Amino acid sequence: MNETDRLAALRALRVMDSPQEEAFDAIASAAAALADTPISLLTLLDESRQWFKANVGLTGVTETPRAYAFCESVVSTGTPLEVIDALADRRYADNPLVQGAPHIRSYAGFPVVSSEGATLGALCVIDRTPHELADDQRAALAHLARAASLMLQQRLAMLQAQDTHRSDAVEARRLADVATRLGEELRESQIFLQRTGRIAGVGGWEFDLRTQRIRWSDQVRQIHGVPEDYEPTLDEALTFYEPEARTLILGAVDRAINEGLPYDLEVPFRSATGKRLWVRTVGELEKEGGVSARLAGAFQDVSERHRAIEALEASERRFRQLFQYSLGLICTHDLDGIILAVNPAAATSLGFELSAMLGRSLGDFMSPRRRPELAGYLRRVQDERIALGVLELQGSDGQLRYWRYQNILSEDADGPYVLGHAQDVTEQHRYQSMLLDWSTRDPLTHAHNRRYLTTLERQVASGCGWGCVVVDLDHFKQVNDTLGHQRGDEILVMVTRYLERCCHADDVVVRMGGDEFLVVIQEPTRVASVASSIESGQGDAGIGLSVGTAIAHPGELVDAVIARADEALYAGRSIRRQPRHRDA
Repeated sequence: MNETDRLAALRALRVMDSPQEEAFDAIASAAAALADTPISLLTLLDESRQWFKANVGLTGVTETPRAYAFCESVVSTGTPLEVIDALADRRYADNPLVQGAPHIRSYAGFPVVSSEGATLGALCVIDRTPHELADDQRAALAHLARAASLMLQQRLAMLQAQDTHRSDAVEARRLADVATRLGEELRESQIFLQRTGRIAGVGGWEFDLRTQRIRWSDQVRQIHGVPEDYEPTLDEALTFYEPEARTLILGAVDRAINEGLPYDLEVPFRSATGKRLWVRTVGELEKEGGVSARLAGAFQDVSERHRAIEALEASERRFRQLFQYSLGLICTHDLDGIILAVNPAAATSLGFELSAMLGRSLGDFMSPRRRPELAGYLRRVQDERIALGVLELQGSDGQLRYWRYQNILSEDADGPYVLGHAQDVTEQHRYQSMLLDWSTRDPLTHAHNRRYLTTLERQVASGCGWGCVVVDLDHFKQVNDTLGHQRGDEILVMVTRYLERCCHADDVVVRMGGDEFLVVIQEPTRVASVASSIESGQGDAGIGLSVGTAIAHPGELVDAVIARADEALYAGRSIRRQPRHRDA
């Protein structure tokens, strides 16, 4: 695909310079965690610049010149690019982004593509030191890039659906206004007829019962599409009506003449030029000296009103079908969060009957920990007239479902209400959570890996107290050497489960590497009791254990606390291993 077509595909997505979005930020965060790099970007390249849709690690930067972008190579080739050491790579050694901020040394970028196959940008991870990815990291980052590509298409589909909804609503209101206006004009004509006693001039007709002569006004002739001097017979006048309407007209005329009953009909009609119309014909009997003299009435082209009504009905049918069969969530609720309407597919997805949802608060379908967020959402949509984000709802089976929504405040005769539209992103949410879990868990024991220390550092920075127990397996090398690595792996899993049993639910077991473990304890007062529990019951671990403990001082770095616990472990192990001397 050439550059012109690629830029057209990029513009069609309507994403450049769009606000920050949590879903794309989550992908960039997962990529940084997966690659263990301080910087991760989701980039899109237009004619002259590289713009960041998601940005981890480059605070305050939203774009760079395209000429300096490493991602240019990914876009031009449509394939991943990995630079292990930019200073050693002739292509990039002199790049301003290498020589200056942000001092790129390693880069890995994976293509982000459109549904037509155009490479729009890249999901990249960047380090300020030389860095080479493992094969499983490359595969996972490629999956994340494909997820970002799919999310861009889903985002466009959501915008297009919103545009369609808004356009249909505007058109429906316009057609309703037209129908109302035409109805008012017709009612004014009826009042005029009643006040004057007969219609004459524009839009008027008369049928003289004595001479059988029909007279039409200029407007009536214009509607019929005949010359100004045209005077039809009754049979000729009837030929302008569609066959099914002629019977109605003749019956109405007979009743008016014989019974004095006025009539008011709207019937299909075809002009002399073949134009299909809807006309309204109103007639009543007039008498002179007590004798029936003539029929007089009004004649009006009401085709536009019929088209407006038909279009409005068609629009309503389309909306009802969209509402009934949409796989997303479509609902309305008032400013107190009470559900006024919800589509069947959404109710089915949550496992509820429609009647069980209507009239209830949105908070009833949120998990208890999320319910306090409802008040803030209602204030936001009332103040800003629009709200967007991800809504967590709880189904009848207790399972959580996630919906990405964009809701707007609207009004009708009954007052303001919120029109909501959302897409089910539960699987996407689970996939992102799974990717994040894979990046922070040890694949053998399923304990946390060393990346957990980053989370711990953030907790420490917020002022949280903590303590730790470090655990080493005694003579683990002999197990591997004599019984084999499979038995060694089994021992590592047994130790992990044992440590978890010795801990509370809030404690975290971390495999630091090899046969070294760390137990992070949020309540420093419990450090000694956890260590004692580990030492006293270690027969259940399948191997001997050495432990050391430390309690963090205010402001102390995480590595320093762990180092003190290591020192305590080695000191205790030295004492245990000193030979015992018998008394002389």
